[in-house]
Amino acid sequence: TLAGLSRYIATVETAKHRTFQFLEADIAPDNKLVCIALTDAFHLGVLSSQIHAVWALAAGSWLGVGNDPVYVKTRCFETFPFPTATPEQTARIRDLSEQLDAHRKRQQAAHASLTLTGMYNVLEKLRSGETLNAKEKTIHEHGLVSVLKTLHDELDDAVLDAYGWGDLAAPLADLALQETASETLLVRLVALNAERAAEEAQGRIRW
Repeated sequence: TLAGLSRYIATVETAKHRTFQFLEADIAPDNKLVCIALTDAFHLGVLSSQIHAVWALAAGSWLGVGNDPVYVKTRCFETFPFPTATPEQTARIRDLSEQLDAHRKRQQAAHASLTLTGMYNVLEKLRSGETLNAKEKTIHEHGLVSVLKTLHDELDDAVLDAYGWGDLAAPLADLALQETASETLLVRLVALNAERAAEEAQGRIRW
């Protein structure tokens, strides 16, 4: 339930790019939004990382002509094993997450035509090294997409560090190694999920 919360995390159920953001409590969600009743930016940061994106793609489903990923809450969120982070790691992820959320909202408020889809399409091109066309250059400028990329890169590193999987940081950032690294990451997440399930069966609930 969202009752009593000042804000909550939301993501569009079916989307090309899996993005999460905070919505104020007075914004009533529609049926196309998946709502997560958490207010801590630490959780938003982990969900916004490439680590969770790999999990969500594997656990979710697909829809439509564009075969867009669907975020199924029971499979993508409820089974996802969050890292057991130190206070310092938690603070780092929380800070980067607040910066990310504020950056996107600030740029969209300044440019009425700017969309998250547009920003993340350009981010995808930046990561692949593709040349931007005129429209994409405008989006890059209005959205300060290079800043968006830096925040996501730093967030990914911080979340991997919280899991103790810093060895995957470089491979996940390398297009040539990304697919293999994502498979390794998924194997580790599945193993961690099984470990957590065994703990819960014995009465230990982490969060």
